[in-house]
Amino acid sequence: MPAPSPEATSAAGTPSRTPSRASVGLAVYNGMPHLRHALESVLAQDLADLEILISDNASEDGTGEYCKEVAASDPRVRYYRNDVNLGAAANFQRVLDLSSAPYFAWAAHDDWYAPGFVSRCLEALVEHPEAGFCVPARRRVDGEGAFLSVRQEPQGLASDDLATRLKAHLWRRGWLTLYGLWRRDFLERLGPIQTMWGADVIYAWRALLLAPAVVLSESLADYRVVQKTVESVMLSGSGVAARLRFPNSKIVRDLRQATTDLDLSPEDVRTAEAVLRRWMLTHHYRELVATDLLVESGRLRASGSKVGAAVLLAPAAAMGPRMALRHAKDRLGSTHEP
Repeated sequence: MPAPSPEATSAAGTPSRTPSRASVGLAVYNGMPHLRHALESVLAQDLADLEILISDNASEDGTGEYCKEVAASDPRVRYYRNDVNLGAAANFQRVLDLSSAPYFAWAAHDDWYAPGFVSRCLEALVEHPEAGFCVPARRRVDGEGAFLSVRQEPQGLASDDLATRLKAHLWRRGWLTLYGLWRRDFLERLGPIQTMWGADVIYAWRALLLAPAVVLSESLADYRVVQKTVESVMLSGSGVAARLRFPNSKIVRDLRQATTDLDLSPEDVRTAEAVLRRWMLTHHYRELVATDLLVESGRLRASGSKVGAAVLLAPAAAMGPRMALRHAKDRLGSTHEP
C-alpha cells in the first residue's frame, strides 16, 4: 500500500492519547453529499474510546475538504488521502491497516449508523467469545432516505454447524455482512481483502469458515439502496468489474480458492465443497449466471455484434427469467429516454 501523502498526514486529526477500544474505518471516493450524513452518525457513536479513520481514494468532489475540516475539529478523526485511486477493495483494506483498536467496523459513506451501533455490537461480542464478528439488522432506505424495509441478517450465520452458516450466507439476496463489528485479531487470521468481483462475499465466506457470527435483530443502521440497471452495476461500476467477463459465474471458483487458502480440516473442506455444489443448483445462482449473460450481451451489442448479443438472450432467459424481464424493461425504458 502506498503511504499517505504528506498533505493527508498533516491534515489528520491528533490521535487520542489513550488506546481506543474500537475503530471505525470509512473508505470513500467522491462521497458527497451523503458523506456528511454518514460521518455525522459515526461521530455521534456513544462509545467514548473510539477512533475514526478516513481513507479518501483520490476523490474529485468536496470529500477531501469536508473530511479535513472534521479531522481538524475532532481528535478522534484521522484523515488520509491516497495519491491515486487504489480501487475499492484496496481502500477498504487500507482503513483496516491504519486502525489500532481491538475491534473494527467498516462504514459506508452513504449509510447511517445509530448511536449505539458500535457499543451494542461490542457488548454482543463480549457475550459471545466464540464469534468472530457481530452484524445487526439494517433498515433499507431509498436515495432520499425514505424507509423501504428492514433487512435481517440470517440467523444461520450464528450457527455452530459449519454447513448451516455457509448455506445461510449464500442462500439469500444482497450481502451486507461486511458492515458489522469485527474482532481485529480475527481479521488478521483472514488475511487481506482481495481485489476481485464479489470480494465482500468471499471475505465473509472465509470468516464463516473459521467462526460463527453474532446476529442482532435490532436495526442499528440504514442502508441506502441505489437503483441501477443490470448492465450499469457491472459495466459502469468498479474497475474490477469492468475488466472481468462473466464475474458472477467465476465466484464459485473464487469461493473454492478462499476455502483452500485457509488451514481447514479435510472434513470442513468437504462440507464447504458440498455447500457450493448445492448452491450452484439454486435459483439464486442461476440468476447470477443470467446476469453475466445479459451483461455480455450488452457488451456485444455495444461493440456492434447484434447477432452475438441476441444469441445470449435465450440462455439468459432460461437461467433467470426475472433478470431477463427486468433487463428487457431497462432496455425498453432507455429507448424512450430523450
